[in-house]
Amino acid sequence: GDANWTARWERTGHKDDPDRPEYKSHRIMEASEKEEIETMLASSGDFETEEKSRIKKEQPPLNFDLTTLQKRANSLWSWSAKRTLGVAQDLYDKFKLTTYPRTDSKYLPEDMHETVAKTLDNLGGQSDYNVHVKRLQSEGLSNSKRNFNSSKVSDHYAIVPTGQNPPGNFGGDHAKLYDMIVRNFLASWHPPSEWTVTKRITRKSGHQFIKEVEQIASPGWRAVVPKKDKVPEGWGSLPNNPCESTLDSHEFSEELSKPKNRLKEASLLQLMEHAGKHIEDDELADAMKEKGLGTPATRADTIEKLLNRKYIRRSRNGTISAAPHGIRMIDVLRRIPVEWITSPELTGDMEASLLAVQRGEEPMDTYMQKIILQTQTMVERIREHDRNTLYLNEPSLGPCPSCNGKVMENTLAYQCEHNEGRNKGCSFVFWKDTSGRWFDRTTASRLLENQSLENVHGFFSQAGEGYETSIELKKDGKVVSKGSGSDEATEDDEVLCPCPTCEQGSIRITKTAYVCDDTECSFRGMQNVMCKRIITPAEAKPIFTDGKSTLLEDFTSRRNKPFNAFLKLDKNRVTYDFPPRAAAADAKRFPVEPGVVAVCPKTKANIVETETHYTPEDSSTDCKIHIERCISKRDLTRAEAKTLIESGSVGPFDDFVSKKTSNPFSASLYLKKNQSVGYKFAKRS
Repeated sequence: GDANWTARWERTGHKDDPDRPEYKSHRIMEASEKEEIETMLASSGDFETEEKSRIKKEQPPLNFDLTTLQKRANSLWSWSAKRTLGVAQDLYDKFKLTTYPRTDSKYLPEDMHETVAKTLDNLGGQSDYNVHVKRLQSEGLSNSKRNFNSSKVSDHYAIVPTGQNPPGNFGGDHAKLYDMIVRNFLASWHPPSEWTVTKRITRKSGHQFIKEVEQIASPGWRAVVPKKDKVPEGWGSLPNNPCESTLDSHEFSEELSKPKNRLKEASLLQLMEHAGKHIEDDELADAMKEKGLGTPATRADTIEKLLNRKYIRRSRNGTISAAPHGIRMIDVLRRIPVEWITSPELTGDMEASLLAVQRGEEPMDTYMQKIILQTQTMVERIREHDRNTLYLNEPSLGPCPSCNGKVMENTLAYQCEHNEGRNKGCSFVFWKDTSGRWFDRTTASRLLENQSLENVHGFFSQAGEGYETSIELKKDGKVVSKGSGSDEATEDDEVLCPCPTCEQGSIRITKTAYVCDDTECSFRGMQNVMCKRIITPAEAKPIFTDGKSTLLEDFTSRRNKPFNAFLKLDKNRVTYDFPPRAAAADAKRFPVEPGVVAVCPKTKANIVETETHYTPEDSSTDCKIHIERCISKRDLTRAEAKTLIESGSVGPFDDFVSKKTSNPFSASLYLKKNQSVGYKFAKRS
């Protein structure tokens, strides 16, 4: 038969080297090896292709515990752990569709056989699941011994459907998560899926090219949770096995090695579950559960607290990274030292000891003595430490580029030994947290030695998006992006307008950016291409003269999604300013009465009605007021909106209705500092 496919070169007899993690079977690391492959490809003679097949079994999933549910929702939809917990709690509390979500068990008690049978009967009445229920009822339930295991159920069993029917207006997040829980439950009673794994190995002159595909042989549980075959177009079948084959074309792809991908919440939850250890084996994972960080019910809150306190940050694509504030805190604690409080393993041991106390396996007194001793030691060391001595034993990073003195490390910066403070001595200070990046000692040393570095990753924009850039170090310790325009403009470049940051400079149009021609100016410049969109001089000028552009369309995010934004001058840099989100499709809509509702006391912008919101008449202003006309199922009148905007608060009202519980509640509304609306509740007597 006809067959054509793309295969990848793999080193024959390759063995990974733990000391060289970049050395992989498909990577050509030496020029001599590449030349040898090129010679082989250019030589006459056909290739020989051999095909091998095997059957791979894919085991059905266990039912969900909370952490696994959060990991799956994060992987599929980039949901935060907090969002998943909130929706799961609604499915349990409000809709009665699934069981209690704050559980750490994936198993069911052995006395639930009849309950499961009734649940399946009821799910059979829901059209989305009828065919799968009928299959189970005719073929019987698989995995009963595995799924029913009372010894692995403590306070609460796995998250499973109750069999109740969803209400008529059911949709959105609730419907998505409910469907995932039901399908996982049904899948858990199905047999394994079977896949035919076909491997084609094409050889010539001692070199091999490999392609492997997977095709479903027996769906098993994958009938409920489908997964696509990985069969490329044109795969076809070989006329004989083995057979001769010819090369149509080839391509060498040159790439730079990259650091590991940043964590997403799914990976972070798994690490918290196993006290920082990467564990793939399910049985070992269960054994390590008792040494995790926190509980399924508290992990989402822990992540949110770290985000709110700026110890970590979450980008728009869902990746999580340590923020400078968090990195500095860990570094200082380890130097004091109270390293045990920063150790996931030791924290996991303490959690396991607490669980042992709950079970009566460890005396409470022993546990408390251990906690008291460690707490006393920690408090004493933190209270008595001298921050000026934390880095005394660290050697110099190198000579100061300004005065040739020694550059020494302290808590906040890498600083010249002759720097005596404000305007005294040498001015060189290289802040550890600078230009949207934390500079560790190794990177700082390299930059100090070379004065510039190419393609440095780990930078973060104000919107939280990561990026890489080439940088250089100035004599005063400032880090600037190459081509950012700090001293790139010349007299030949066209003047756009006066610089808004300094008094004497002008913004000039260079080949790549809009920059100030004064080399002493702190303005960082603005690239003329931002998020794959060209910024024309006509669009750029209002940013520098008025502080903000008009609404610009057709930006493209790193995930290749289009978006609109204003560009805004923020001190010495240009940032994105996003317009209010469009109203939800199901938002309540009202007739629009013309005229000004109120005047924003902060920006003097006129506030008008739309069908769904009270919002600025001119969307290009800095006013952030965007107030829904229906809040917690209560209509906000025009007069009430005027009072809220101009006085800062309105109410109390006693006819709000909670989204979560559908219960009425009383509160006043007030405008926060960022001009969003908050609730104020009366103090309990």
